[in-house]
Amino acid sequence: MTHDLRRRGIEPTTLGADKGYDGGEFLLALEAAKVTPHTAMRAGAIGGPTVKKKNRAKVEARLRMRDRTATAEYEVSQRCRKKVEEPFGWLKTVAGLGRTKLIGRWKLKMQMLLGAATYNLLRLRTLQPT
Repeated sequence: MTHDLRRRGIEPTTLGADKGYDGGEFLLALEAAKVTPHTAMRAGAIGGPTVKKKNRAKVEARLRMRDRTATAEYEVSQRCRKKVEEPFGWLKTVAGLGRTKLIGRWKLKMQMLLGAATYNLLRLRTLQPT
């Protein structure tokens, strides 16, 4: 993804991702591309004395990531991530997109459109007049 952005002339400096992307290969690839990863980290120990030599670099990448989670930039990134994830969670649970009963792209597209429009109306309701 970062290579595609660079071809379009956009230079990404950070990249946010879910916890499934906290593996060493992904973090090493981002570091090689000079992109700071802002991935959510799984709880628990990373590596340990039984880590094989070939996996040492992956463990070190995850340890560096664990150090990055204490920065102010990481906290801002996680708050922005929550703002993005919230509508998707609402669409899956309330709007029924988690287990849709519709067949066909057009019907699914219409369900998504209706759900997104409804969510926008709910958000507009909470805006304060200026």
